[in-house]
Amino acid sequence: MKRLFAILAFVCLATNVVAQDIPAPAVVNTNDFRARVEGAFEWSPVKNLSLEAGLQLRLNNDLGSVDRFQTTFGAEYEVCKYFNVGVDYALINNYDHIVRDWERPRHRLNVNLEGRVQVGRVELSLRERLQTTFRTDSVNRFEKPQSELILRSRLMAEYSIRHSKWSPYVLFELHNTLNAPQVVANYKEAEFSTDNYVTRYRAGVGAKFRISRNHRLDFYYYFDYDRGYNIDYKGNKGDLKGYLQENEFRHIFGISYKFKL
Repeated sequence: MKRLFAILAFVCLATNVVAQDIPAPAVVNTNDFRARVEGAFEWSPVKNLSLEAGLQLRLNNDLGSVDRFQTTFGAEYEVCKYFNVGVDYALINNYDHIVRDWERPRHRLNVNLEGRVQVGRVELSLRERLQTTFRTDSVNRFEKPQSELILRSRLMAEYSIRHSKWSPYVLFELHNTLNAPQVVANYKEAEFSTDNYVTRYRAGVGAKFRISRNHRLDFYYYFDYDRGYNIDYKGNKGDLKGYLQENEFRHIFGISYKFKL
């Protein structure tokens, strides 16, 4: 028993030492109003297969500056009435309003699995999206992953109004990071390890409007709570220089137009 208590005391002491080496992050809270405008084209060359291409413009800083401009291409296949699989690619061009210049582009790949079921006039769907974003600039992997990996889980309910062209919906989505770098006291002395946590909570409401057989509109509002960590090390010594938890509360208004051939 004495040996057991001694081992436990050593473990607790070691844990406290590690905890003292890594201070709690400083917390920064911000609010932002954002907007998105998107246009897309959808084509079904064969039964159950649909191809899509789209352009999207995003605004941030209370709608005062351009956030990004991205181009997407994707494909979706309906395996059966209740299940879809899909993949899409996005070329992301971010704009840095501080230096007033475009950042190096990023490449994003999504793999989607979606199940859905009809309950009366309500369609319930659950989409699991594995998302990886590859940076083209050079980064310290202890501060940011070169290829960020995120699992996005979205639950959505859409209601079909009888004799109406409107279809309102609500959704809730979680973003879970899978390869965030673990914070260390000195990255030149520590082994690299990863951490995972929920980085974003999203709740949204919207309504789809069927203009005609080929033309669709989608109006939506999202509320995002985005939690990210800004890790900064001293380049020459490797010591932890800064550690921030950045909480951003985003109000996102968007409109999307789709032409279905």
